[in-house]
Amino acid sequence: MILGICGIALCLGPLTGIPAVICGHMAHSRIKQSGGALGGLGMATAGLVMGYFSFLMIFVMGMLAAVAIPNFVKARKGAESQVCRSNLRNIQSAKEVWALQNRKPDDSIPTDADLFGPGKQVTNTPLCPAGGVYSFNPVRENPSCSIHGTLEERWPRR
Repeated sequence: MILGICGIALCLGPLTGIPAVICGHMAHSRIKQSGGALGGLGMATAGLVMGYFSFLMIFVMGMLAAVAIPNFVKARKGAESQVCRSNLRNIQSAKEVWALQNRKPDDSIPTDADLFGPGKQVTNTPLCPAGGVYSFNPVRENPSCSIHGTLEERWPRR
C-alpha cells in the first residue's frame, strides 16, 4: 500500500506502481491461503488499487501533455509573430523619421547605422524572435521579415 501511495503522491508511476501491484497480489494470495489466520485483506486491496491507479496516471499525464504541448507551441508562435510585428512597425517608423530628417526620397533604402544606435529613434537593432532576418526595403515600402513577411501581408493596415 505504501508503494501505491508513493506512486500516486510523488507521481512516480511505474517505479513504485509495479512493485505495489506485485506486493498487493502476493499479499492477497498469502491472506487467502492462510485460511483466515492473516488479516489485512483491505490493505492489500488498497495497495493493488493504488498501484493500478499509478499506472492510470501515466496515461492521464500523457493525454494532458498531448493537449497542452500543441497549445504552448501555438501560443509561442503567436507571441513571436506579435513581437515581429512590433519590430517591423518600429523599423518603418525609424525609416520615415530618417527620411524626413535627412531629406531622403521615398525610394532610398537606409542602413542599420542610419536607423539604430545611440541618438537614433531605435537604440538597439531589433531581432526577429523566430530567427528571421529583417529587410528594410525603400522608405515607401514596409520592411519585411524572412519568416513572417511584411506588415501588409500578415497584418493589413487599418
